[in-house]
Amino acid sequence: MHNPAATTRRAWLWVTAAYLFQAIPAAVRDEALPVALKNTGYPDKEITQVVAMLGLVFGFKILLAPIVAAFRPRGFILCSELAVSVLLGALAWQVTADQPSSPAIIACLVLLSFVSAAHDFALDGYFVSSLDDRTRATHSGLLNFASKLGMVLAGPGLIWLAGRIMDYGPQSADAWGLSLCTVGLLSLLAVGANALGLRSEPDPAADERSVSARFREMRDGLVSLCVDPRLAAVLGLVLFYRASEIHMAKILPLFATATTAGGLALGNETYALLRIVTAVLGLALGGIVGSQVVARFGLGRSLLPLGFAMHAPLAAIAWLAMDGTHDLWLIGLVFFVEYLAYGAGLCALILAMMKLASGPGAAVRYAALSTFALLANYLPGLWAGALSDRLGYAHYFLFALSLAVPGIISAWFAKRYFEEA
Repeated sequence: MHNPAATTRRAWLWVTAAYLFQAIPAAVRDEALPVALKNTGYPDKEITQVVAMLGLVFGFKILLAPIVAAFRPRGFILCSELAVSVLLGALAWQVTADQPSSPAIIACLVLLSFVSAAHDFALDGYFVSSLDDRTRATHSGLLNFASKLGMVLAGPGLIWLAGRIMDYGPQSADAWGLSLCTVGLLSLLAVGANALGLRSEPDPAADERSVSARFREMRDGLVSLCVDPRLAAVLGLVLFYRASEIHMAKILPLFATATTAGGLALGNETYALLRIVTAVLGLALGGIVGSQVVARFGLGRSLLPLGFAMHAPLAAIAWLAMDGTHDLWLIGLVFFVEYLAYGAGLCALILAMMKLASGPGAAVRYAALSTFALLANYLPGLWAGALSDRLGYAHYFLFALSLAVPGIISAWFAKRYFEEA
């Protein structure tokens, strides 16, 4: 029987590479795609329909569990990463074609969401099942940092790169095509690093049971999750622990680029560059701080202090909106502190989800929790824009800060279930 702690000699490498890769399709879909479609002339109605459709495809990844289980996890992770890289290249080729085909572009995006959803299920399940509690805690900072770095590079980084290319003359479609090629190359580099890191890791066999038997196992895993006494506490964390941050994140790009009263009036490229720098540094330190705090004091005793730290920077963002300052150094400092605190707090949430999911049926249980987390992340977008229009940026951020109250309550309720963690 494998000893996970002894066989993960390159866990740092594959966790970093695989979770950086995991974030790329999501960032392309959620951040870069709306801007790209707008730049290339698509109306807002079609843009929102496309993004919603792709989000729904990704949101039902738990249904892929019985199919993904039929493959060896290490091989499936790498093959699906290669498929995503190919799809990014195909998308770039379609975007730069003389006569771009909308159905072909949509097909590439749908397949990209579908394959990345299967990859995420396999990767999350492998992370949960192949590492013990302490090793997961030790590497959670890398996971968090790599995920956010991938989102920054493929989200605002892609937007910045396309804008810079357009500054030198190419049309929007060509600029976005070249940017997508760059992201595709980044994906291939991550695949190579992941393959190197996974070589010395455990390689569980594929599930040779029938599909119906695996569906029954999925049902049993969900039933066991539903009767777990810790479920209500963890669902409370998923829904409320980062509610302030989620609401803030939906409006922050609009607030940063708005030229109306209360906005920071940053240009798109300035905002993207500022976010890249502050997010990379802030999330790197935040992930390290969060993982070390949990590893030293345990998950139960870390939830409340990390929760307080995660919510506090929203007061500074609300102050920016009230003060109206346009000083880039001060704005950058506030962004940096916000990312640092969020990176630390998110470590605790991820580890609580993984702690609940660990054991028999870990992949299915974690997929169910991450699906709920996905809904918690997307649903506030339905009302965040209308609410910020009504309240104004400063009062909206104060409203988001008030959501720290249920967040802290959820942490206080959940910590008793993880005192030994």
